[in-house]
Amino acid sequence: MKHVFVINPVAGFENSFNVLSKNLQKYKDLHDITVYVTSSIKDATEFSKEFATSHSGDEIRFYSCGGDGTLGEVVNGIVGNKNASITCYPCGSGNDFVKSIGGKDKFLDLEKLFHAKNHLVDLIKVNGVYSLNVINVGLEAHVCKVANSLKGKSKNPYTRGIIDALFRGMKHNVFVEVDGELINPDGRLLLSTFANGGYAGGKYNCAPNYKIDDGLIEVCLVKPVSVFTLVRLIKAYEKGLHLKDKRFDKIVTYRQAKNIKLYSNKEFDLCVDGEMYFGKEFNIEIVKNTLNFAIPE
Repeated sequence: MKHVFVINPVAGFENSFNVLSKNLQKYKDLHDITVYVTSSIKDATEFSKEFATSHSGDEIRFYSCGGDGTLGEVVNGIVGNKNASITCYPCGSGNDFVKSIGGKDKFLDLEKLFHAKNHLVDLIKVNGVYSLNVINVGLEAHVCKVANSLKGKSKNPYTRGIIDALFRGMKHNVFVEVDGELINPDGRLLLSTFANGGYAGGKYNCAPNYKIDDGLIEVCLVKPVSVFTLVRLIKAYEKGLHLKDKRFDKIVTYRQAKNIKLYSNKEFDLCVDGEMYFGKEFNIEIVKNTLNFAIPE
């Protein structure tokens, strides 16, 4: 098997690139290892696609070394290549997907990663782009857009994004159609998540009923509320209690779905595994058991 490490050198904690490179030296004589360091946005997608295609006769495991954005790029590069699997060495600022499959620490053990077993997992497809974890519209997408614009300029870009959203991201006009049912006829929302995994934003358990291989998208829509109400309920939402806590009954709509349509009369922000997209209409669908993801014991 070829082991291909795709490393985002600017992701996550300081010197994570140097730490990983040093640790890989211990295994260079034991495994067929290739290391690729990305240099720009979408570079990981282009490299992974080309490598998987040009080595179609080999079994390949890609190791995404960064955050959810890097993981998403590699996924989009290898999807459809039957010879390729993927896993994650989570050294980014956000590593939400691995929270759904055992936690970050489990994936930082290189010895276990080399011997991890493949599991078929679902992907979410939106306008030709694949999401492994969560798609967001509304407040969380606003937070992500601001945070991305502040990377490298602020020590706490996500916190800055949240503060900005409390003033400018509390109301959004996007219609959400779920398997043919319009679940917000007035077109208004605070936020809506479309999830394969369970977590977004570093710690928020947005989809507590998630399963990564059931062929269903977890849809959660929250109606607009005041800043005071949001602050009062945010801890319960963080813990994934919004489907059980009675305080959410009148403001949360939840569905499990295979197809979703989002549309508005003006462009809106869509966050796909931490990466931003903009448009007036997005079509979302589940693609069941289409990716081999290696999960350590």
